[in-house]
Amino acid sequence: MVDERITLDNYERAMLVALQENGRLTVQELAARIGLSTSPTWRRLKSLEQRGVIKDYVARIDASRIGYHDTVFAHVTLSQHNRAGISAFEETMLRRPEVLDVYSMTGDADYLMRVVARSTREYEHFLKEAVFTSTAVQQIKSNFALREIKSTVAIPVSDD
Repeated sequence: MVDERITLDNYERAMLVALQENGRLTVQELAARIGLSTSPTWRRLKSLEQRGVIKDYVARIDASRIGYHDTVFAHVTLSQHNRAGISAFEETMLRRPEVLDVYSMTGDADYLMRVVARSTREYEHFLKEAVFTSTAVQQIKSNFALREIKSTVAIPVSDD
């Protein structure tokens, strides 16, 4: 399924850039930043939310500061590509709080996941409890990140 691209005006693009820099801006601060009054800024903001451009507002947390020292990129290959096996695997990953991202992929692996763990032992426990119990999983290849060079959720907002 391909989503329809939403056309944005200059004010909406400026709002998205500003909110990606600081999601805690008040409507008044956002209005001042983009050069509009409060009411049209609020209407545009609500429209961006209703159209699904703005999905949610979150705080980004430094995982290592709260004990999650390992980031693991896991490449999962399924042995069964039937609906039941795929659904069961995806539903299990959706319920796991340590699984931050799951992408269905082309190429050698069926899925790419980003998982955080406090230790290799904790990651092993996750594998035994959530991955190896799935009958659909054929193999998993895990790569531990050595250090983070860049991590962002900011989407480039262009005027094309």
